[in-house]
Amino acid sequence: MSFFDCLPCFILNHSPKIIVSFEMDFLRNLSAFQKAVPQNEKFTLFLQLGWSAELPEVANELKNRLAEAENIFPEARFIILANSPGEVEVIKDFCEVYLANHNAFLDPSRYPLAKKGKRKFDAVYIARITPFKRHFLAEKINNLHLIGSYSEKEKDYFMQTISNFSEARWSQKVPSFFIGRKICEAACGLALSAVEGAMFSCGEYTLCGVPVVNTRNLGGRDTLLPEFAFRYAEETADSVAENVDHWVRNPVDPSEIRNGFLKLATPQKELVQDLINSIAGKKVQLPHKLNIRCRLLPHTKLLHGIRRIK
Repeated sequence: MSFFDCLPCFILNHSPKIIVSFEMDFLRNLSAFQKAVPQNEKFTLFLQLGWSAELPEVANELKNRLAEAENIFPEARFIILANSPGEVEVIKDFCEVYLANHNAFLDPSRYPLAKKGKRKFDAVYIARITPFKRHFLAEKINNLHLIGSYSEKEKDYFMQTISNFSEARWSQKVPSFFIGRKICEAACGLALSAVEGAMFSCGEYTLCGVPVVNTRNLGGRDTLLPEFAFRYAEETADSVAENVDHWVRNPVDPSEIRNGFLKLATPQKELVQDLINSIAGKKVQLPHKLNIRCRLLPHTKLLHGIRRIK
């Protein structure tokens, strides 16, 4: 086991201890956290949602696993950060919860603003090639950039899917610090799943000033989308292509889209910032994505991680 083999979380503040994690990264690894964290230790744990809690089966698992966690860590305070108002209504009956979409914690300085004018691609879709991302809805877009890898266990699905995009460009991976540049090359971004979480790439599109072709969905990605910067497509490839063509022909000032996103996101981020500051008794810096589900330098892991214990 590596010295930097850490559990999926980040310590925002050491004294008093404030930890952040995605809900199932923590709750499905309770035994590992139980080994690594003293059961009588006082800490505050903020949990972000990686999948829509508006689905009854997801909410029930969250409720049951959270009850188990509360028994294991009786001195802990658990706070859930919901991605949508609907999730707040579901969760408030069994846990402290606030509306704070995880896209609100994207660092705007990481994302360049798109330039006005004609773009290299009509659309970009940043998404792992997996069934719930519904890539088939993008098959009639003429000038498309697909960015996303695939799971080895879904390789057959990937091969079948990518064969339908012979005219598109596919990039298996783009380093996170360069993803904004690739977004800026497109006239719009795609968000095509029916259910997931808040979809980081959707927030990244709008921070770059790029509008979105969206489908109706559960998960919360709509929460921080400015109304003038996205269009709902029907669940057909023809409708998605038609809405992409709308953004190609009717561009919006990128700075207006970015500012519209920040107007919606900033109050949610500030709510969490104030809450964390009140718990810590000082101002705590909130890093990009709260430093969870993203790459960390070794010294950052050493200072802010919880080491896994065999």
